[in-house]
Amino acid sequence: MTEAPELRFVSYKHGSLAYREAGSGQALLFLHGMNGNSKSWAFAFQALSPLFRVVAWDAPSCGKSDSFGDSLEDYVAAVKVLIQTLELQSLVVIGHSMGGLVATSLAAEPDMPVTRLILSSTHLGFSLPPGKPLMPRYAARIERLEAKGSGLEYGLERARRNTPDGTSDEIVSFLADIALDIRLEQIRDGGRMSQEANNAAFSDKIKVPVLILSGGKDTVISSEMHNALTSAFPVAEQIVFPDAGHASYAECPAKYHAEIIKFIDRT
Repeated sequence: MTEAPELRFVSYKHGSLAYREAGSGQALLFLHGMNGNSKSWAFAFQALSPLFRVVAWDAPSCGKSDSFGDSLEDYVAAVKVLIQTLELQSLVVIGHSMGGLVATSLAAEPDMPVTRLILSSTHLGFSLPPGKPLMPRYAARIERLEAKGSGLEYGLERARRNTPDGTSDEIVSFLADIALDIRLEQIRDGGRMSQEANNAAFSDKIKVPVLILSGGKDTVISSEMHNALTSAFPVAEQIVFPDAGHASYAECPAKYHAEIIKFIDRT
């Protein structure tokens, strides 16, 4: 099984943020999805660290990072500290699913050194008012975790839900292994952030080149969610991996990383 680099930590507020890093040169920052953590990017570390400085975090409430709130502003404040602490410059940000919400908001910050934005199987947020109950897509996961806890059964369930029929056992096992580390607060805080985010409100502030990657068989990001994203970035480049589901970074990693490299070279 492909392994990610060892965890490192930076101090932040009352605790710490966990991250992994390998390579040198142009900096690439990977922001994982709701079921994931920095181990999600093991294939990216393998493929891209010989060419780039690859950094991937455990988002707040995920992996080995502590919890620091449940608003999009809380997540962006945390990633800004990571960027500043690691002195990342001329930064390419890759945000997958939930991580795409953070990446988009980060790229709109005028003081951040983001030069390119790559959005992977993501959306703009659901724009719900603060304090509403969690949407069923998140509440059901919490109920499942509270009833049965995380473990191999939960990991396999999430991995199979996020991938098309016929996905190799190796890839399902890779995704399931990452989901073993899932924490209740990961869904609670990430769900709250996602349902209250409204990235459509400031997408026009993003002036850097944008690449949108998606899976043709993704059942997590609906057509409506994907169309809203592409409408918000009408000049973005778009690449669809026709046979991939929600986890194209693991389902077709060679194609996924090739498109990242080509986008960086072109722009």
